[in-house]
Amino acid sequence: MNFILALVGGFLLLFCQPSAAQEETRISKEFTKTYRAYNVAYAQRNYARAAELARKALDLAIEELGPNHEKIHILQVNLAHVLVDIGEMEEAEPLLLEAKAGIIEQHGPDHEDLITVHEDYAKIYVSKQELEKARGELDTIISIITKKSGERAPGIANILVQQAAILIAEQNVDAGETAYREALAIYDENFGKGNIRSADVISLLGDVDLTRQEYEKAEQKYMEALRIYEDNLLEDDPIVLANHSRLAKLYVALRDDKFADHADKVIRYTPDKDGRAVPLYVMQPKYPVFQDGTRPVGWALVDFTVTTEGRVLNPRIIESKPGSVFDKVTLEVTPKWRFKPKVVDGQRVEQEKTRVRLVFAKDNIEVYFGELKL
Repeated sequence: MNFILALVGGFLLLFCQPSAAQEETRISKEFTKTYRAYNVAYAQRNYARAAELARKALDLAIEELGPNHEKIHILQVNLAHVLVDIGEMEEAEPLLLEAKAGIIEQHGPDHEDLITVHEDYAKIYVSKQELEKARGELDTIISIITKKSGERAPGIANILVQQAAILIAEQNVDAGETAYREALAIYDENFGKGNIRSADVISLLGDVDLTRQEYEKAEQKYMEALRIYEDNLLEDDPIVLANHSRLAKLYVALRDDKFADHADKVIRYTPDKDGRAVPLYVMQPKYPVFQDGTRPVGWALVDFTVTTEGRVLNPRIIESKPGSVFDKVTLEVTPKWRFKPKVVDGQRVEQEKTRVRLVFAKDNIEVYFGELKL
């Protein structure tokens, strides 16, 4: 993303500065306005709008400069990139192919304008589950960056993070962790410890610990990343909230009440989109065990109100079988659940008569919110 935005800025500068070449090409104000609007839409992550504007900018440039102008390929890359972002891989692929051929013809196979092309090809291959091909594209990017900026350039770390994700998807967790750690070292070298990019990788390393069920290590990494984020970002920043959510989910899995502070912060800043309450953090009850060590089988239906803060109010058992075996454990855990509140006309309101069914099946507990299995 940073690379594309840099291209946008450079391209605008070229056409906005008055020069003899500009007079000859007579780039229209319509093109300049369109491209600026694309730049803004992309920066705001309004990718659907950005794709529309990138397509219009490309059409205008072809009309005004001709299809063989050297800058057409950059416009093709930008349109393809945003199409990949919105999942339109089939439309993006021919654009990338044409742009790649043109850039190589003009500048050679190691030009930095090809970085985004290879990165988008990698995403396309990942979408097709062709992970070896995706890693090959990322290796090519590392080669380009190394030749231009050296082996410890920040761009290398960006690609290592993507390689790590692919390796982990291939069940090669150890190699993925090694790639993450190398990326972290490069970010620390270039930006100093405590930078946001390093925090991103620290969180990803926490995810690796979580897959290994090394919960204490995961907690330490998530907390370290959160401290960095809170030092550098506002408390309602999506990156900060995502890390709060990581910690909340970890503590929910461990049945640790520390989840509440993190969950409540996420809910406080959740956008108020109209709709019914939605479960976000659902802690499982402890499974009751008889004195002889056996586990009963049955279910409990619980009813409650979801408050405007997303909390559970006045839970009560509507029905349960057998008898009241599961009532106590259900009522103990229900107040710890957290929901995205119900929203009507942009305002949070209480949702009464919210019902959840817990099914106890010896080996596991299944939780159903309506037809949704949590």
